[in-house]
Amino acid sequence: MSLPELPKFRYRQPRMDYVEDVEQYVPGGYHPVDIDDVIGTDDKRYIVIHKLGFGGFSTVWLVRSCQDMRYFALKILRADVTNANELRILQHLKGLGSDHPNVVSLYDSFQIEGPNGSHHCLVFPALGPSLYNLSVAENLSGPVRHRVCQQIASGMAFLHQQGICHGDLTISNIVFELPDIRFMSPTGLCQLLGPIKAEKLRLPNGSYSPHAPKQVVQRPDLSGLDLSLLVNVRIVDFGQAFFANQPPTSLGIPIQCFPPEVCFGLPPSAGSDIWDLACVLYQVHGIAYLFPVFFPIFGILMGTIVGMLGPLPPRWKGRFMFDEYGYRERGQLKNVDRKEPPWWFEDQALEESMNARLFKSAPHLSAPQREEFAQLLLEMLAYEPEKRLSAINAVQRLKSAAFLDDN
Repeated sequence: MSLPELPKFRYRQPRMDYVEDVEQYVPGGYHPVDIDDVIGTDDKRYIVIHKLGFGGFSTVWLVRSCQDMRYFALKILRADVTNANELRILQHLKGLGSDHPNVVSLYDSFQIEGPNGSHHCLVFPALGPSLYNLSVAENLSGPVRHRVCQQIASGMAFLHQQGICHGDLTISNIVFELPDIRFMSPTGLCQLLGPIKAEKLRLPNGSYSPHAPKQVVQRPDLSGLDLSLLVNVRIVDFGQAFFANQPPTSLGIPIQCFPPEVCFGLPPSAGSDIWDLACVLYQVHGIAYLFPVFFPIFGILMGTIVGMLGPLPPRWKGRFMFDEYGYRERGQLKNVDRKEPPWWFEDQALEESMNARLFKSAPHLSAPQREEFAQLLLEMLAYEPEKRLSAINAVQRLKSAAFLDDN
């Protein structure tokens, strides 16, 4: 049975900054959830405690099992997300019978029906803030940053050993484990994460919509959390993941981490993950983007990469996919002759060495550490995907005496 089409209206804008697009609570959109709602199936039910986060395709809630009182993260996908790829990948990992301490594991999954459609629900261990949280990232000590790099690379090596590519490795998808919360009360846990801040969500006439929650809830501000306790991370969000032998045609990763070979017709691969991993490792130590591109223009990305790494491979010349990645204005392709700038493939002086960039962005690294880290990143950023350092080799290098030498 199809859902009725909603009349055109706008919700009253919340007074607080929640970022979330409240107008997406429509058929095919988010599932309306309020604090203290009970969600689940007959045999497994969860009560909503707090909000953990949201994205373009899902919202994540802190919940407590009604059966054994354990805490979990409940990810509810939008109703229009019909691709069950994430669930398929996670179930495959679960079926292996062994997990990895730095890769999130699936606890439960089910579907629910709501006013906006049918929603896939995924249940994970309750986790804390991501590396995208600037207040968390800026307060990490040098040793913890290095430990985090080792963990991320180790988790990626595990995935590649299982024939799985993540496809969307960014700092947003690297999440810290919380301190032990097993024996905390819901009230104590909310004090740890920060109080629930919410704003009523009404239609212009003052009434509530059956398609939306009664209030929009802000993510935790972590005001009660001792950030020094955040030392272990897990890789999350497998919505863009794929089996290495079944690559997609493109990737949905942000442009700052987009592997350049995909723009020239090469399929995403484990090598593409390594490019993303290098971008993430740089951010862990340097906070800033490795390739700071702030407009979704792939031509600018290529220019930025060439300025830092040197000319693109000659065999890529003439293969840039303008129809897919060319810059457009008002729907019209600007580069109508579909020719790459010649300087993309020509030798030129680099804007700055990797070592010099790390000297400015990661002053906590000693000179030997900086030199070793710069070399590691450059080997992971080889243009040809098959020439990039593997994840397992990256782990070994990150644990090497050369890197750990702080003299």
